[in-house]
Amino acid sequence: MKVYANQLRSALGRKLPLACWLSGDEPLQMRDCTDLVREVCKHQGFSERERYDVDAQFDWGNLLAAGNSLSLFSDRKLIELNLKSSKLDESAKEALAEYLQHASPDNLLLLTSPRIEPATVKTQWFTKLESQLLLVQMYPLDADKIPAWISNRLGDLAITADEDAVQLLADRIEGNMLAADQEVIKLQLLFGSGTHLSIEHIARTVADNARFNIFGLIDACLAGESARVVRTLQRLQQEGQELLPLNAMICKELRQLSSMLSDIALGQRIDDVIQRHHVWKNKQAMVRHALRRLTTAQINILMMQARQVDLAIKGMQSLPPWMLMEQLCLGLSGLRLPAKC
Repeated sequence: MKVYANQLRSALGRKLPLACWLSGDEPLQMRDCTDLVREVCKHQGFSERERYDVDAQFDWGNLLAAGNSLSLFSDRKLIELNLKSSKLDESAKEALAEYLQHASPDNLLLLTSPRIEPATVKTQWFTKLESQLLLVQMYPLDADKIPAWISNRLGDLAITADEDAVQLLADRIEGNMLAADQEVIKLQLLFGSGTHLSIEHIARTVADNARFNIFGLIDACLAGESARVVRTLQRLQQEGQELLPLNAMICKELRQLSSMLSDIALGQRIDDVIQRHHVWKNKQAMVRHALRRLTTAQINILMMQARQVDLAIKGMQSLPPWMLMEQLCLGLSGLRLPAKC
């Protein structure tokens, strides 16, 4: 059976399944749903928990052994499999099918994984598997739904807020749900339950932390979001960010892009190249965009610009290092600027 993340609690309350599969790339929802399954199991007497990280070398016999072994401390056991990929090979499919065929009602199997691809969902083996477990597929919230989500989160803590205050918080976090959750918790600690928040409260207390950091800057560069690049750089400069580690991170990204472009030039598929270079799931779309936009010659120019940034930081270049860094980052984002003298 398939349910949405906000339906999980009621689904678990009706009947505890033999297995539950949580799938998605939104970390806050994954954390909350995983915690909810553990909480429900704990209340129902599952006092033992076994957890396995599943990669290509995982022995699926461990799952069958865990399902068949008697608990040392209780009659009920939670078995967790943290899947690095939602694509399963034949041995994994067979092991899951065998486990579910002989699953004990005293055990609950919890699978967590990245987003399951639509093509996988349509396969015969997955359709059969879905009928035997509780499936929760999580999706990032659309921008227009985030204010309502924030209002509900505040409401859970007995806090109300003006509409423009909620919108300001939504604008600040730019879709980063973990950041939003942290800010909501901070507001509760600062003002307490039973408080009504105005836009002035939010403006005074919520840090403009919508990924204004090195990783956020690199994401903006790869995605080609020049305006966000400038905004993030300004914030980093105001916060006193050191340029050497920032420049090193950008150089590392440029070297990886150069290597991937070389593979693509040899005729390899872009998706295969991205997988082989172990690009994180939540960065793959941005990297794919950058690879389609940039050329090897452009990467080489950017590497030379990074060298100029390094020299400026060390006092061996007359131009201001932050100005050169801005040129470098905007160039990586796809905006070509004339050289400043």
